[in-house]
Amino acid sequence: MVGMGGKPLESTLTIDAEIHEAVMALQPGERRDRAKVNEAVRDGLRLGPLRPAGSADLYGVPKAMQ
Repeated sequence: MVGMGGKPLESTLTIDAEIHEAVMALQPGERRDRAKVNEAVRDGLRLGPLRPAGSADLYGVPKAMQ
């Protein structure tokens, strides 16, 4: 059986959340441009996970407002 993303449901293949966030931050048309995707992933991994200003970290500690 295949899931909505086209990956078989029994598949254990995954990608890191940081990579997914970086790619999904691109405009839909830009996601087809390999150079833009590679640049976004490089920048995303360098900057770390995206998180709205003021949101809590993994331990529930609020971040400073920007």
